[in-house]
Amino acid sequence: MKVLVPLDGSPAAFAALAHVEALAAAGIPVQALLLHVQLRFHRHIAQFSSRAARDALRAERSRRALAPATSALSRTAIRFAAMTACGGVAECIASVAARERVDEIVMGAGRHPRWLRWLNPSIAQEVMQRTDIPVTVLARGKVGRLERYALPAGIAGVAALLLTAD
Repeated sequence: MKVLVPLDGSPAAFAALAHVEALAAAGIPVQALLLHVQLRFHRHIAQFSSRAARDALRAERSRRALAPATSALSRTAIRFAAMTACGGVAECIASVAARERVDEIVMGAGRHPRWLRWLNPSIAQEVMQRTDIPVTVLARGKVGRLERYALPAGIAGVAALLLTAD
């Protein structure tokens, strides 16, 4: 079974890695493709750096994001490969899954407060809309105090400033 595991370096994303390890422990032969996707630099920012510098920065970011997963899988008997893509996150995940002919996409997702969901559309939902390959989403993590209190207060403050500006 060939499984694509998109990772962004967050603790919630590693829930997918635990799922792959559980599949292997159950006796299912698994090959994991670890994927780290990075957004492209805006052209106004990219004009001030060379392509080689941007590629080196992306390589370093991917190495850091994938390092815990590669070290965890290297201690197991699971075959794996690490990959990096650049572009829209959902688009890259769907295109890599199709190109590599994976059997399943396994994604870890953190929990967000209900009011924050409209600000940050689910990458998993976007991936599901773009591919016919089965997508398994595993939720992990708790909402922190910053997300629960500070962010809503900040948004309310900006809204109050906008109302008083008129």
